[in-house]
Amino acid sequence: MNEEQKKQEVEKVDKVAEVAKENRCEKCDEYLAGWKRALADYDNLQKDLARERTEIRTRVKQEVAYQLIAVLDNFDQAAKFTPEGLGKELEDWVRGLMLVKTQLEGVMREMGLEPFGSVGELFDAHVHDAGGERTEEEKIDQEILEVVTRGWKLGERVVRPAKVIINNLINSKPL
Repeated sequence: MNEEQKKQEVEKVDKVAEVAKENRCEKCDEYLAGWKRALADYDNLQKDLARERTEIRTRVKQEVAYQLIAVLDNFDQAAKFTPEGLGKELEDWVRGLMLVKTQLEGVMREMGLEPFGSVGELFDAHVHDAGGERTEEEKIDQEILEVVTRGWKLGERVVRPAKVIINNLINSKPL
């Protein structure tokens, strides 16, 4: 092989190496882009799973709360009808039961639940359920006169609306 042939052979090898290098860089870029997409997909998956776990926790709290609310309603109803003059032992027993109720309410608050609905507030159809109405002239229209069952919220979400008796002045006046 003469010098000219050697030179041509080296040029061929350089060209092949250059083409290989270009192809290799294109492949590297392709692999890098795929890796970045996979990383972004994984990040999105983690965010979706975290959001889903939060939603599941909230739903579980709501389900547990809904069951416990029924127990608290029974305590509230029992407290309304506690007879007078029970004697020291029975009064202590009732007081102990009411402490259990207070403890259960504390557990509900620790879960993030808050009771709402009280006499004197104005009726709001978004959070109250009108269980009945009466007319009391000295009160304002749509004022809550009595709370039949308390409402409960988990954050801003109403778990159960408060059932209330409202003042209705409009329908009570003669035409």
